[in-house]
Amino acid sequence: MMTPSLLLIEDPGASRELQVLSLESQGWRVWASADVPGALTLLQTQSVQVVVAAAGLLISDGTHLESLRHALSLAGALLQISAFPAEREALRPLGLSVERYLSRPLSLGALVEGVRQAFPVEAAGGPEARRPRVLVADDDPVSRKLAQLHLAPFRFEVVLAADGATALDLARRRGPDVVLADVLMPGMDGFTLCLGFRQDPRLARVPVILTHTIAPDELDLRMAHNVGANGFVRRTQEGDELVGALLRELRAGGPSHTSPPADLSTEDHLYRMVRQLERRVGLLEQAERTARESEARYRLVVSGSYDGIWDWDLRGQAFYWSPPLLDMLGLGPGDFGGTFSAFLELIHPEDRPEVMAALSAHLERGTPYDVTLRLRHVTGTWRSCVSRGRALRDAQGRPVRMAGIIGDVTEQLRLYRETQEAVRARDDFLSVAAHELRTPLAALRLRVQGAQGVLRAGLSSGTERLERALDSADRQVQRLSDLVESLLDVSQLQGGAPRLHLEDVDLALVVREAVSRSEDAAARAGCLLVLSPLEPTPGRWDAARLSQVMTHLLSNAMKFGPGKPVEVALESGRDVATLMVKDHGIGIAPGRLESLFRRFERAVPVRHYGGLGLGLYRLRRIVEAHGGGVSVDSTPGAGATFRVRLPREGPPAVRG
Repeated sequence: MMTPSLLLIEDPGASRELQVLSLESQGWRVWASADVPGALTLLQTQSVQVVVAAAGLLISDGTHLESLRHALSLAGALLQISAFPAEREALRPLGLSVERYLSRPLSLGALVEGVRQAFPVEAAGGPEARRPRVLVADDDPVSRKLAQLHLAPFRFEVVLAADGATALDLARRRGPDVVLADVLMPGMDGFTLCLGFRQDPRLARVPVILTHTIAPDELDLRMAHNVGANGFVRRTQEGDELVGALLRELRAGGPSHTSPPADLSTEDHLYRMVRQLERRVGLLEQAERTARESEARYRLVVSGSYDGIWDWDLRGQAFYWSPPLLDMLGLGPGDFGGTFSAFLELIHPEDRPEVMAALSAHLERGTPYDVTLRLRHVTGTWRSCVSRGRALRDAQGRPVRMAGIIGDVTEQLRLYRETQEAVRARDDFLSVAAHELRTPLAALRLRVQGAQGVLRAGLSSGTERLERALDSADRQVQRLSDLVESLLDVSQLQGGAPRLHLEDVDLALVVREAVSRSEDAAARAGCLLVLSPLEPTPGRWDAARLSQVMTHLLSNAMKFGPGKPVEVALESGRDVATLMVKDHGIGIAPGRLESLFRRFERAVPVRHYGGLGLGLYRLRRIVEAHGGGVSVDSTPGAGATFRVRLPREGPPAVRG
């Protein structure tokens, strides 16, 4: 029968060495490669039945995958891929024919069992040979069962003993190939059991590996050396460290006979053990106090944070979300599935590839995991979040657990975008303000220079030309004055509501005077000012401020409706007076109506109409200071109608 053979594509290191050792322990022939090109060479020169490849190596090498697919087909080899859940999504577009996925982190037992299932039934057991006999000595039934489960995939003959004396008796009768002994068994502990093996000529060459639930310290290692132990290994739930030590001893074939030191007495050994236990009890008490303090600090930090915590068990695939994280998405305790797949379902489809790539890079290469993503809220909206995390690795460097935080930055992003928009509006305003101020200054300078030329020339028609120049200069000075007044007024409005000088005012008189002052400007714009009959409309208002409101409404109507009539009306209600100004100009697009009264906002391009974008903002602040409101109705191409509503008794604070 041909020896089963396989190819392992995995990063070089201690983890791959243990994987090769595990597979060879079953009598299989194993080749190993650190990349896809090396694997292609082995597939062309060796007879390979099964290929086991790390997903990270395949994802990072896109140039040779087509050649690998072809080589697998020619060799008739089955492909198994060891992958994290996040990597499986990235592998699907590659088009590889995968016989089975092996979940990472991949234990040695899971690797052996997965490969065995890929081989034909008649070949899976390898060459006929005696299975190594492993003696497990441990007084804890759970530890014995756990060791038995770790060794089950290797098909070793496992013999169990509940104490050291029974283990020594079984060893003398059945001759084990290797011994796993707990150091703290009652009666005969692991140290004494190992000493008994070394003192018996028939068992002196049997490897003995001592085990304990905590990592050995210097005293443990010195004692293990004194009794002739082959190693001291910490027992874990995963068991790979223990299995790896056992496989190394089986391959080494056992130590040469070593006599224990003559001065090592049982009393001395027991005394050292008692001292060690006393020290460990003190360390445990100190560690418990430190743990309680750390937990209190942890709870305090978490309770005061807006971040949610997640914890991913990479072996059991459980995915924990803390209550704040569930609350952030409007989820209840039973609404989240507690799996990695459930987490993926909550991520925006456009963000999933980036999140999976970042997870894979962190788990495979240790690249920092720090991503931005969008998570679905129960309302169907998306929350913008940042996620950070770090993996916990075992002694072989394999990730076994990953935990981190997810913070909701939706509000921060909104404020950031608003700030960017405000900065953009400010820059636009500064550019427009410079242009608006420069234009009347240039015109004023030209008029002054023209007047100077007339005076120097002493022309007979100089008086008439000087009058025209001075009239034009006066208009430019007035325009500059209005611009500066607008800037100063807006600066004051930023600090609060405008100051009002309230008195008994007839709004009809204010409107009539504003229309009269605008006649010349209307004539230049070709607009006819149509004033409806006005009834006396007394109220408690600031006459100067309402004159500004009226002047701006007229100026606005003439700017955007040149050559067309501007209609002005005043409705005198019992409690509220309503001022209306209607033009027949270009109108306002529906999408611009909501933001029209904001600072620096314009309904039209500045290059066509100019302006600082402050007039309607000032108007709204003045009207609101009087306790009123302003609205606009408009149809593009058919003009706009502005309505200003003013309570006749003045602002609410005055009425109170």
